[in-house]
Amino acid sequence: MRTSHKAKPQRKHRWYVPLFFIGPALILQITFLFVPLANTFVLAFTNASTIGGGRFTGLANFSELLADTAFWNAVGRTFLYMLIAVPVLTIMSTCLAVLVNTRLRGSGVVRSLLFSPMVLPLAVIAVVFQYLLNSDGLVNQVLQGLHIVSAPVPFLNDPTLALLSLTMVTVWKGCALYTLITVAALQNVSPELDEAGQLDGAGWLRRTISVTLPQIRGTTIMITILASIATLRVFTEPFVITGGGPGDSTETIVVYLFQKGIAPGTDAGYASAISLVLFAFVLSVSGISWLISRTARP
Repeated sequence: MRTSHKAKPQRKHRWYVPLFFIGPALILQITFLFVPLANTFVLAFTNASTIGGGRFTGLANFSELLADTAFWNAVGRTFLYMLIAVPVLTIMSTCLAVLVNTRLRGSGVVRSLLFSPMVLPLAVIAVVFQYLLNSDGLVNQVLQGLHIVSAPVPFLNDPTLALLSLTMVTVWKGCALYTLITVAALQNVSPELDEAGQLDGAGWLRRTISVTLPQIRGTTIMITILASIATLRVFTEPFVITGGGPGDSTETIVVYLFQKGIAPGTDAGYASAISLVLFAFVLSVSGISWLISRTARP
């Protein structure tokens, strides 16, 4: 005789069970992201100070911001910073990723050297580069020792050179992460297309430009967006290395925000208004990049 087994009814999970898993992360997000963000929106329309107090002032902070020459100078420097650093970051990370992903002589050394910046905190990197680029720093000592220059190069004392030096630090730090992302994208490139190009007689460089790079176009656009947002929010490099100087030549939006809201100023309402404008800039750059990526799709 065939014995019949009754199917056990599936036990339904309660709706609150997933909350036990995402609860800790959700609490952290609400505490350190959403609550401060909502508080910033509220403070932007008040004259509150950093130590508390204040009253509702409407759009007074934004009206003052429109006439603030120092703020718009910081905006111009920040976008100049972005226009220099983002193309260099995108091109360098792509080239290094292709080199790391290719079996060429010396690629193993490149791998070990390339990812070393990822394990160092940005503040430590800034202090190291401050020592290297000072007038009596290691770089000037080497240049003078080799008789390449007769006087120290003012990397951090000349307004133009100071901004370029800071972008170099940003590129050195960020290149490792973006190269790692690009290498991951290259791992998914179809090898059949590369082999077909090789059979057609195309060389390695031609295959890389015409076959490999078009297949990772989406990753390249994503890197451009990430680098643009990172450079718009740059703070540690100018704050630690130059303090926004010489003068205000390296004062970015976030450095100006910090000076207004924390040191030496205590105008939390005005600093919050700057934060909202910076947030609008980030959304605008992200939106423009997204539209460009849509139009660039085949």
